[in-house]
Amino acid sequence: MTIAAIKSLFIGVGGSLILAVFCSTFIATDKVLFILPLFIAFNGAMTGYRLVEALKTGIMNIPLFSFVLGVGTGALTFVAVNFAINFAGPFMGDIVLLNIYDLFIYMIVSGITSYLGAKLAVRYFNL
Repeated sequence: MTIAAIKSLFIGVGGSLILAVFCSTFIATDKVLFILPLFIAFNGAMTGYRLVEALKTGIMNIPLFSFVLGVGTGALTFVAVNFAINFAGPFMGDIVLLNIYDLFIYMIVSGITSYLGAKLAVRYFNL
């Protein structure tokens, strides 16, 4: 995995976390977790697009690699959000637990949108 792929991965995770933190300032935590798949979808597409933009022809199988990278983005976002909730939840009075279904939703949503973002980048860059 190259540095560009790792950067793309952390762009997706960081973007989702930034949007979640921003929205948690004026929306309850449980509502933010309800709309978090939308943030993950947007940032998953950015992950796939950024991957193709950075590596262009350096990827052998763009659809598969972008999907796997998107699944990884969803899993890392789940871990980061779960850690943040478990760390800050008792201080804020909110106790919300994410379960395995949330993990699968995050991974599937991010994987599919990362694939679509990569497909858009391939069409844009005429690869």
